[in-house]
Amino acid sequence: MNWSKLKENPLKTFATDNLTSEYSLLPSKYIGPKFDAHTHVWSAKALEKHFPYARHFNIHGMLAILNTNFIKKISPDLRDKMVFARFFPSLQFLRGTPSKRAQLIDKYYAQGFSVIKLWFAPRFSVYTKKFSKSKASAHKLSAPIYESMFSRIEDLGLVFLVHNSDPDVWYQNVYVPESKYGSKESHLHEFEIFLQQYPKMKVLGAHLGAQPENLANLGRWFETYPNYYVDASSARWMARELSQNRSASIVFFKKYHDRILWGSDLSFGWSRGKKKPWYYYTRYLTYQALLETNVVNLPLPFPDPDSQTGTLIQGLDLPLEVLEDIYWNNANYLFF
Repeated sequence: MNWSKLKENPLKTFATDNLTSEYSLLPSKYIGPKFDAHTHVWSAKALEKHFPYARHFNIHGMLAILNTNFIKKISPDLRDKMVFARFFPSLQFLRGTPSKRAQLIDKYYAQGFSVIKLWFAPRFSVYTKKFSKSKASAHKLSAPIYESMFSRIEDLGLVFLVHNSDPDVWYQNVYVPESKYGSKESHLHEFEIFLQQYPKMKVLGAHLGAQPENLANLGRWFETYPNYYVDASSARWMARELSQNRSASIVFFKKYHDRILWGSDLSFGWSRGKKKPWYYYTRYLTYQALLETNVVNLPLPFPDPDSQTGTLIQGLDLPLEVLEDIYWNNANYLFF
């Protein structure tokens, strides 16, 4: 993206027409290619239709999370820009047999998926009680009933992308009572046991490993588990929490820039009630402001229901070499 030609940039035009003047004047420190390491794609048609919006943020490649296999329906020129992740079905995870889970991993690998995505948020414990045949341990990734599945992921050299927890504020307002959902501390502890069990598996933690509120602990994980990476997806969550302690966030990103991938968490094809290009552009501009500038108290350009006072972005103004790793280099290292 050449920001010297701002008038030709759809993001610039959008910001000028729809947002505060601060957004229309945002500088762009990093002008190289970007890889979006966390997107949800619901159909080949949606991807073909909406990928041009991503190109306006100079995105040259994506990790596309699919719920079904429609890889061959995507045009070859666009397919070459994608790394495909297969969302592992929740019911299969809970109710399948160990051999069936392992067989599914082999099936997805043969279909061209190089990443396996699992949604294992605290609500999963509720589903466990309802659907699992092994209720005593099914809500723990470290449970023996999952060993064959994870060993197969490890043996095949696949990347395991996992959403293992949620924002701290959700544990205060959503996941109550604790007796039903458990505490965030317990969920993180259980996931760390999993990391200890599979030291050779390439693990990618969604949303900064669910720990933008606790970067010190995430840093400890980086020091302890060299196979562990995270994506910085979810613009709302990242902007809110990383801005809370700007100085610590800057130190963290500088120290662990080789372990963090940028991702948007945008959905291509299932964005009910979300107007385009508003939905895409506001998220891209949020990341630009947060990662590349030194803005102070810039209002988030879309609602944040988890903030009572409104989220204000405090730009981290990361060095160019850090941005290069986060936006591009780390994804190429991990996925290719």
